[in-house]
Amino acid sequence: MSTLNDFGEQFASKVLQKVYARAVAPAIVNKDYEGEIKKPGDRVNILSFLQEGELGDYVVGSDMTVGQIIDAEDVLIVEKRKYYHFSLDRLENLFTYGADIPEQLLETHSMLLEKTMDEYVLNKFGEEVKAGNWIGVDIVVAGSGQTMASVTTTATGGTVTLSTNVEVGGADTGPSPAENPRDGLLYPTMFQTVDLYKGFRLRSSASFVSPWWRISAVTNSMVATLTEWDEETNGPDFAENYTLRGVFGGDGRSFPKYGAGDASLIGFSGLGWEIQAAAPTAITSSVIYEQTTLLSEALDEGDIPTDTRTLVLPPAGITMLRQASELQPTGIAEIYSGTVLNGRVGRIGGFEVISASGARVSTRAGHSTASGFGADISLTTGTVGYLIPANHKGFITYADKWSESRVVDAENQFAKKYQGLYLFGARVPKGRRKFGAILFGSV
Repeated sequence: MSTLNDFGEQFASKVLQKVYARAVAPAIVNKDYEGEIKKPGDRVNILSFLQEGELGDYVVGSDMTVGQIIDAEDVLIVEKRKYYHFSLDRLENLFTYGADIPEQLLETHSMLLEKTMDEYVLNKFGEEVKAGNWIGVDIVVAGSGQTMASVTTTATGGTVTLSTNVEVGGADTGPSPAENPRDGLLYPTMFQTVDLYKGFRLRSSASFVSPWWRISAVTNSMVATLTEWDEETNGPDFAENYTLRGVFGGDGRSFPKYGAGDASLIGFSGLGWEIQAAAPTAITSSVIYEQTTLLSEALDEGDIPTDTRTLVLPPAGITMLRQASELQPTGIAEIYSGTVLNGRVGRIGGFEVISASGARVSTRAGHSTASGFGADISLTTGTVGYLIPANHKGFITYADKWSESRVVDAENQFAKKYQGLYLFGARVPKGRRKFGAILFGSV
């Protein structure tokens, strides 16, 4: 028999039951970690089962090489803490047994936690998805022969600097972020905070294309920091202190790993640099099915397992799927009826489709462009789009615990107070960034 003293435990348990059943996050994360959560800031080890195994050639009389299957180097920090603290007058009269906790009380507080959990987890996608796995409108800044973007490598990433070659008396004098005297235009205000975590690459021509890197910091409009040279190790693709240049080769160091050229001057037809999904794709019922296939392709390119793949859409996106001509006459295959768990509505293209309110799906402003001469493209803040996530469940690890749950007397009142503390955190291991993809779209 439950009593007043059991209220705290019963309240926490029943709230979590509702949250786990309805929140989006539990349907798209894994809880593969080892360690115990006791307090804020606790650290647990993520169990990373490497997808790529090895088959060795057996040689009679020779020892076999031992492969590492579990990698526990990734650590998840329980960084978030949320509390409940409310007073109830005559609490004893509201219920007798734990099962009698007022439904409205449970509903109100579960919705609060549900929304908080979803927003936190879905925001991780924009911060962690692998460069190259963004679907949207890329912005390619064309070089005029007067501009270049250079990357100086470091041990863990690099620094990209945009610059111009100022023409004096018909001759190029070298890189300088100054006004171009030929056309009187300033070169672009390029990097903004909206570029964070997006893919970036240098381009000199169709045959000179660098790999995708992630923009991890924006120093100013002309300088940004790049990371994730390799999505599994964060190590450099190129030797430290190497300089790579887009448009101008100049010194024999233009993408020797990825191009076959001799670093000759590309000239006015060369391309400079590219930001992936810099602007949102306009999503309508006529294109949404195609966009979901691109998300599937991004995961397929990384050899990601096809099981437990999910796609989270705002309600407007769900409506567009139902209206898509490719899915007529029946529309999206509805597989859930009655109580909808975790927002699940159906399956399409290998994804379990989940509906989340627009307030929970992360949004971000994109760029808008105004053309000028060559690379004198003005990039400004433009349309806001949704970061529509697709992933395999192995992408993100989530850990949580209801740390404290108690009923105490309210000072100077004939009332009781409930106090509850919920701890949680999430992390995407470096080697699993390719397990997620994003459609940057406006719906």
